[in-house]
Amino acid sequence: VATAANGIMTGMFQAAQDVHRGVTDRLRTLPISRAAVPLGQSVADVMVTAAGMVPFLLVGLAVGWRVEKSALQAVGAIGLLLLFRFATTWIGIFLGLLTRSEEAAGQLGGATFILPLLSNAYIPTDGLPGLLRTLAEWNPISAVTTALRDLFGNAPVPEGAAWPVAHPIAGSLLWCAVLLAVFAPLAVRRYAHGEG
Repeated sequence: VATAANGIMTGMFQAAQDVHRGVTDRLRTLPISRAAVPLGQSVADVMVTAAGMVPFLLVGLAVGWRVEKSALQAVGAIGLLLLFRFATTWIGIFLGLLTRSEEAAGQLGGATFILPLLSNAYIPTDGLPGLLRTLAEWNPISAVTTALRDLFGNAPVPEGAAWPVAHPIAGSLLWCAVLLAVFAPLAVRRYAHGEG
């Protein structure tokens, strides 16, 4: 899940690099939809991520990890992870068009490493103090992590958690929809208006 969340960093760096090197200005002169370039970038990123997941899954199986539920649920888990990567890539594209330089994107990208640490990806949230627990349980990474654990059958859904973690599949889909609804139009608008 942390790798999927890093879609923010890769999308941001690629968009900032394209702006800095003048690629974005050249592409804007072409008679194509203004959504085509950011959409193409995000789809390509998901395809690269999907190819990169194969070795991770094979190594996991080799060291003893198993899918405890149906093959359909496992495919759903992989699809959910790729959807989350798609959504986070749009955040990165928007931020990359804002930063306009590779250096600024690189510096801002380091902040994305905090997001998985403030989730249930590495530690259970039930032992965290008040505000920290609330932040961790409402973190989209926590919802996706819990959904993947549930779909792969590797851990039960925790009781007494905030709504996104208590209903992880619905919470994950809702988070992805919100992120896409907010950041895809922002990225396309920023790209189309020549502000990036």
